[in-house]
Amino acid sequence: MTRKMKDVLDKLAPGATTPGELLRAFRKRDGFTLKDMEEITGIRESNLSAIENGSIGMTQHYAELFAAALSVHPMVFLYPNGEFAKDERLLEIERKAWLMRRNG
Repeated sequence: MTRKMKDVLDKLAPGATTPGELLRAFRKRDGFTLKDMEEITGIRESNLSAIENGSIGMTQHYAELFAAALSVHPMVFLYPNGEFAKDERLLEIERKAWLMRRNG
């Protein structure tokens, strides 16, 4: 993520570190209610709330819908800090692949 984009995100939502927090910040920036977002995206208001609160994870599909509705790039929601953090599952996959390559 470019430094300029990081500065914009920090100004828009200081301390926002999750996709849901950024979604809420962009939604409020544009003056949209959850009901408005439901009408725009077709995602139920209850699910939008759950995404904002982190109960439902951000997917590529959701990120693309929100990006279109809020005039931002989907990467903002997929990698909110400009970083790709690997969870334990991905680290285990990397380890298995490394061992398989090494052992042929």
